[in-house]
Amino acid sequence: MKLTYIFIALILCSACNKFLDQQPLSTATDQTTWKSEADANASVAGCYSLLRTAFNASIQFYVYGDLPTDEFSPDYVLGGDGNAYMNAAKVNWGVAVPVANTYDVRLKLRVYNNFYSAIAQSNRCLHFIRTMPESVFTSSSRNKYLGEAYFTRAFAYFYMARVWGDIPLDTTYYADNSAAPQLARTPQATVLAQCITDLDLARQYLGWKDGSSVDKVVRGDKGAVFALLAHLYAWKGDYDKCNAACDSLINSGTYSLLPAASYMNLYKGQSDESIFEISNNSTSEALQTWNSISGFTLCAPYLPAYTLPQWQLNNATLNSLYYDEGDIRFRQAFTVVSSGSADYYSCVKYAQIAFINNNTTYPIAKNNLLIFRLADIKLLKAEALAAKASPDEAGAIAQVNEIRTRAGVPVYNSISGAALQDSIVAERGRELFLEGARFYDFVRLARNTGHIKFSYINATEFAQGKYYWPLDPSLFLLNNKLTQTPYWQGKIQ
Repeated sequence: MKLTYIFIALILCSACNKFLDQQPLSTATDQTTWKSEADANASVAGCYSLLRTAFNASIQFYVYGDLPTDEFSPDYVLGGDGNAYMNAAKVNWGVAVPVANTYDVRLKLRVYNNFYSAIAQSNRCLHFIRTMPESVFTSSSRNKYLGEAYFTRAFAYFYMARVWGDIPLDTTYYADNSAAPQLARTPQATVLAQCITDLDLARQYLGWKDGSSVDKVVRGDKGAVFALLAHLYAWKGDYDKCNAACDSLINSGTYSLLPAASYMNLYKGQSDESIFEISNNSTSEALQTWNSISGFTLCAPYLPAYTLPQWQLNNATLNSLYYDEGDIRFRQAFTVVSSGSADYYSCVKYAQIAFINNNTTYPIAKNNLLIFRLADIKLLKAEALAAKASPDEAGAIAQVNEIRTRAGVPVYNSISGAALQDSIVAERGRELFLEGARFYDFVRLARNTGHIKFSYINATEFAQGKYYWPLDPSLFLLNNKLTQTPYWQGKIQ
C-alpha cells in the first residue's frame, strides 16, 4: 500500500483546557489555518494525540513491551478475538487472520498505520511552522513547537523500529496524500540515524521541564529528548553514548526520585520523577476500562465486575523478582486475590479508575502512559556502565543501589560480568514491572550476554530475529514494495 496516513478531520475546540483534548489538523484545513501561534500549538498537540491513539489501540504499549515476557502466565491471558492476547503472549504472532477482519486484535497488532498517522502530523507541523511569520510567535515558541515535532517524529520511528525492525522512512509532508509514494522498508540503522538527527535538533530547540506548567512531562522537552537518546543508543549497543545521554539528564538536576512513601504517586501522573508521559488522565482522554491495561490487570474492589484479573500474573516471576520481603515496590503495587485454594496477584499501578456519572457499570481508566522516568534512566545508566567496552562495574552497582535503597531492600556489594548485567535487568524488572520495558530489556540482555530470558523464543529463533513482529499481509495489498519481516517469511498468510 502507499504509506497510509489516517487523519482525523475534526474541528478544533477552542474551549478545551488540556492540549491533548484537541485533535490534529487534517489536510483539508491546511490551506485555511497555520495563521497563528494557537494553530501551531494545536497542531503539535495533535502529534501527541495520535501517539496516544497508537499506543492505546489494542493496549499496544503493554502488549509489545510486557505481554510476551515472564510477567504473565500465558495460558491465562484472556480477551481479544480468538485468544488474541494469549497468542501475543506466546509469540504466536503469525496466526492467520482474514483481511476483512479489521477488528481482530491480532491484525491490529501487526499494522503500523496509527504510528504513521502521528509521523505524518509531525511532518505537517515541521513543514508549516517553518514557513509561518516570526511575528505570530511569542519569544522562542516557534523553536519549541519545532522541537516537539522533531521529538515526536523520532519517538514514533524509534518505537516502530524496536517493534518491526526495518520500516519505511518518510520525512516528507504531502499536501495530497494520494501522492505519497509506495516505500520499501528502510534499514533500521538508517531509521535510527534519522531519529538521532531529529533529536539533535530537538534538544537545541527545547528547554528543560517547566515544573509549573499543566502540561509538564506530557509534552516533549530536553529531558525527554535525552531519555529517548539514551534508550536509542542502548538499543544500538552504543553504551558510551547511552551513558553520556543518561548523564546529561541526571546531572541536569531537573528530576528527582520520589520518596519511598510516595512511590505510587508515580502512577497518578506528572510526578517529579517522571520525564515523559502520554496523557490519558482527563475524562476526554481516558479509556473505557475494558479497552485498557487497567481492565486486564485489575479486579475487585477496583473493578467490581471481575473477581480475578483477565491477565493473570506469573506467581513464580513475582516470587523470583520480589524476594526481599520489605520491597516497597511489591508491597505498594500488588495485591493478593484468593480464589478457592489458589492465590492470584493483581498489579494496582493502573488503578486510577473513575465511574462516569457514578455508574459502576461504566468505569474509565485515567492513568497516563508512563514512558520515561528517572529510575529507568539510572538503571539504564547502570546497564551502560556494565555493558560498555570498558566496564565500570562499581559505578553500575552504585546506580542500582540507589534504586534499591529507595525500595527499602539490601544493597549489592560485588557482582561482575554477565551476572551483573543479569542483575541489572532483574532490577529493572522489579522497578519497571508492567511499564512497557521488560521485553526490550530481554532483547538487549540476549544481545549483550547471550542469556535468553524468553519463554517462547529460543537462542536460534532469537538469532533469526523472531523478536521483531511480522507485518500483516493486508499491508502488502496496496504497497507491493513491502517485504515480510525476515523471521516471519513463510510463517504468516
